[in-house]
Amino acid sequence: MKDTGRSLVESVESAVRDGLRGTGVLQAGDTVVVAVSGGTDSLCLLYALHRLSAELQLSLHVAHLDHMLRGAESQEDARFVSSRAESLGLSCTVESRDVAAYRDAHHCSLEEAAREVRYSFLREVAHRVGAVAVVTGHTRDDAVETVMLHILRGTGVHGLRGLEPASPCPYLPQDGVHRQALTLLRPMLQVSRSEAEECCRALGLEPREDATNASPAYLRNRIRLELLPSMRQLNPRIDDALLRLSGLAAEDDEYLASIARGLWEHLATDSKDRVDIEAAAFLESSPVLQSRLIFEAMVQLAGTARDVTAEHIVAVRDIAAHASGRQVDLPGGIIWRREHLALTAFRRSSAVDSTHSLMPESPVALDVPGEVEVAGGRVTARVVAPGEGESDSSCVAHIDAELAGNRLFVRRRKPGDRFRPLGMAGEKKLQDFMVDEHIASGARDRIPIVCSSSHIVWVAGWRVDDRVKVTAGTRDVLRLEFLREG
Repeated sequence: MKDTGRSLVESVESAVRDGLRGTGVLQAGDTVVVAVSGGTDSLCLLYALHRLSAELQLSLHVAHLDHMLRGAESQEDARFVSSRAESLGLSCTVESRDVAAYRDAHHCSLEEAAREVRYSFLREVAHRVGAVAVVTGHTRDDAVETVMLHILRGTGVHGLRGLEPASPCPYLPQDGVHRQALTLLRPMLQVSRSEAEECCRALGLEPREDATNASPAYLRNRIRLELLPSMRQLNPRIDDALLRLSGLAAEDDEYLASIARGLWEHLATDSKDRVDIEAAAFLESSPVLQSRLIFEAMVQLAGTARDVTAEHIVAVRDIAAHASGRQVDLPGGIIWRREHLALTAFRRSSAVDSTHSLMPESPVALDVPGEVEVAGGRVTARVVAPGEGESDSSCVAHIDAELAGNRLFVRRRKPGDRFRPLGMAGEKKLQDFMVDEHIASGARDRIPIVCSSSHIVWVAGWRVDDRVKVTAGTRDVLRLEFLREG
């Protein structure tokens, strides 16, 4: 942003005004949450928005989170922000969250934990006050640093987009009700960090500065303090070059996304905690579309794909090309697994919520026709004519209704279970079958076992029993289906 004779404060306000209007997100009367740490950038943003709020007809609500990482210093930050909001006559929410405890519980980096906890907090505040957007003080310098950060992490085209004026506000796997649509606005991307500092001085403000911003323990700090200054010696306009790269990447990425969205409609089935992609069709797609499908699944489940690198993409492609049961963990608490006919992504939290997602231990009667609710969905049964209702889905099975009998049950696997997998002459232990099929141990008690009064007839999603298979002599076909939740 260049100062063309107006005061610096007016120039910053103009940039913020243009930044907000350029997104087309806000309307007169809207409420927005302003994320304020107390540092230079967010304080500059707060005062610019306050001076513009009457003109733009916006209601402002200040939000500040104490990450509980710096003791008395962070508590003083909270008091500072609260007093600034009060002096401006603005409502304010100040809360504390134990980021270190979250990091330990979720086995992630401190940076990742802080970001996830912070956005969860901002979403909660937005939900309480009825805000349509969260506004942050990210500057032009932040945009440059983010592009470089993603390059160093080995991101693809998607990651090179960097920071954008408007994007969906990230959410956590456990956010539940707070996953409603919420926009993250960054109206200061044309304002440099030095201009924000000068603006604060012009307004007589004394921002609170976080000492950890100078710590070399964080990669972003090393990029800001070491890498970019060295690169500017080689190319004084490296910031402009990186932002041009980001803009071009955004154009390419949007084109690829438009193609992938059409493919997604045909290949993917998604619910709150899970995405299933047809494995065969996925493998037949071009590598670039495979990447886009993986990104889309991550956005569906984790709210963002910002930390997904080329290494992660290769890992998911690798398990897609191999036998069932292999899995890999990706950022945001998302696990990818190759199952029978699907490449599946699901929230780690849904897998480790120990008992609620298990099949019932005691048999539950399944009427014919009828259905029974089970963890993660329901199992249905109905009689059809031979050839009717056929499907390639592993979650649909056709068996001989007469051979299955008129009493069916659904339960969890149990020790000693045996059945005769379709195509085999003899019985096999269910445990051995699951091992041979590479079904992950954590998933085995979540598979519906459909039984007759005498034996297993279907391991849902995997194999029917050979003794109830449909033959040329079958008169009535029993169609079983496991309908996943969502």
